[in-house]
Amino acid sequence: SGRGVGMDVVRQAVEALRGVLDIASTPGQGTTFTIKLPLTLAIIDGLLVQLAGDHYVLPLAAVEECIELRRDDAVSHGRNIVIIRGEIVPFIRLRDFFAIATAAPEIEQIVIVNVEGARVGFALDAVIGQHQTVIKSLGKVYQEVQGISGATILGNGSVALILDLPQLARAQQVLEAAAVA
Repeated sequence: SGRGVGMDVVRQAVEALRGVLDIASTPGQGTTFTIKLPLTLAIIDGLLVQLAGDHYVLPLAAVEECIELRRDDAVSHGRNIVIIRGEIVPFIRLRDFFAIATAAPEIEQIVIVNVEGARVGFALDAVIGQHQTVIKSLGKVYQEVQGISGATILGNGSVALILDLPQLARAQQVLEAAAVA
């Protein structure tokens, strides 16, 4: 109603989250509202998965489906692809990407996600299920680790790394393969 009552409610809500609301107004140009929240308050719905005994989280918003893949079912012409209902979908074996030396199970799980408009799969050991994920930033040592965007602490106190799906896909150049397919 123009009296700022609504914005006062927003300010109180942001401050309750230990955040900051900044309003900058320039006559004739407009108003900029900046809301800053602590990164530890960033919550996403995630898909909790397992790879070689470690836990990882994939952002659930990108997940389209999960399939099983027997070792013999993967089509490989110099790259990993799987055929799903007649569609060729490239996939990344996370075990290879992260240079994990242990052997893959006989049946791998492939989580199919939409990355920048392309369908890409990520092969891993097990899908655990949906998980409300509080994103924690990585320390300076781990900020440069490719394919990881953050971490979360699970209910049992262990740490699960949050996968950066677009970065993983770009690193393996599967987006180009998906565009060709």
